[in-house]
Amino acid sequence: MQYFEDLTIGKRVSFEQQYLVTEEEIIEVGKRWDPQVFHTDPVAATDSFFGGLVASSAHIFSIYVCIGSDDIDKEKQFAAVSALGFNNLQWHSPVRPNDVLRQYYTVTSLRESKSRPELGIVASEALVYNQNNESVFSLENTCLIKKRPQ
Repeated sequence: MQYFEDLTIGKRVSFEQQYLVTEEEIIEVGKRWDPQVFHTDPVAATDSFFGGLVASSAHIFSIYVCIGSDDIDKEKQFAAVSALGFNNLQWHSPVRPNDVLRQYYTVTSLRESKSRPELGIVASEALVYNQNNESVFSLENTCLIKKRPQ
């Protein structure tokens, strides 16, 4: 577990966790949260702008959260308390069935919380990429992180 004191500006952490995106999951998420034909119907999606089935933006954001929260290597996880905000969310390339996604983050700023001395505020940039090392999603994240227990 990484506490506030373990982080430095510029530190880059690559998560070991990988996430396989399945056709079934794309359709399930699409039907429930973003019922566009290119998220819900593999046949009709071939005539869409994307030329096939693709994951919705909400789905990709959820995968980003999942990878960062459930990494195989628990030493790489932040001792996170809460997200404070996300900025500059960008979707770079479509995520398709059978893509395998990974991510890394880079710490961009650190400061102690003035109102909660047991916490620090950490900003980072994250990149999610596929099995071909193509960037599919990026964002800036600010969160509350626990300080190391005394």
